[in-house]
Amino acid sequence: MTEVNLTAAFSTIPAGDAEAIKRVLVETVEQIARDDGTFQRAKLVFTESDERCGLTAELDGVKREGVPLSIEIEQLEDAQTGAGARAQLKEALRAYFRRVMGK
Repeated sequence: MTEVNLTAAFSTIPAGDAEAIKRVLVETVEQIARDDGTFQRAKLVFTESDERCGLTAELDGVKREGVPLSIEIEQLEDAQTGAGARAQLKEALRAYFRRVMGK
């Protein structure tokens, strides 16, 4: 089982929506870890300010990508209910994780 540690800071998103966004992120990262088997531990930092979002990651103690992944808040909101948006989020995270791992 993958250990996902998410630290998140929100400035304009209501608490209920923030919890839903955190849940989508954690579930998606866990799914990528299961599908790909490339990491066991993920430390994530997610920040939202004025509806602009960034995510940084450390996977199994490796962080080779210093630039945060930019994610649109609408994509995160859509990923809560839409399979297509969830798939797009998953692919964006997967590509970012490859950079984090130096692959």
